[in-house]
Amino acid sequence: MKKLFLLFVLFNLFLYSQNNNIELPTQAKNFINKNFPASTVVSSYLYENGAGYDVEIDYGFNIIFYNTGLWKSVDLIDKDDTNKTIPRSVMHKSMINVIDNKYAKSKLIFIERRNKNFFVVLNKDNNNIEIEISGYGIIISENIITNN
Repeated sequence: MKKLFLLFVLFNLFLYSQNNNIELPTQAKNFINKNFPASTVVSSYLYENGAGYDVEIDYGFNIIFYNTGLWKSVDLIDKDDTNKTIPRSVMHKSMINVIDNKYAKSKLIFIERRNKNFFVVLNKDNNNIEIEISGYGIIISENIITNN
C-alpha cells in the first residue's frame, strides 16, 4: 500500500512539473513584452486542460491566454495596490477613448474577452465600475459598485 501511495505522489509531482512554467506561444510572449516591458514570468500553467495558458508575471498581473497565444483576460492580482493598473495598451484604441472620456483617471483592474465583447472592471474614486463594451467602443452595459 505504501508503494502505491508513493507511486501516486511521484506521478502527481511529475504532472505538476510538466505543467509548471511551460513554454508560451510567440503571440503570448509578444503581448507580455509589449504591454509589460522588463517583466518576468513567475509561473505558467496549462489552462482548462490545454485550452490555453494561465500566466502570472512579476508585475502583479495574472493573464489567461487562449492556446493560440491571444489573450483572454488580464487581472490585477492585488486590487488594493493604488500604484498599479493594467496598461491601456491591452485594449483597442476605440475602447480606450470611450472609457477615458467617460471615466477619466480610472484604473483598469480587470478585462476579459467575452464572445465579441469585452468585460472591463475599472476603479475610480474607490468605486468599481463594471462595463461591457464592444471592440468598437460602444458601451453595452455598465454597473457602478460602491466600495464602502
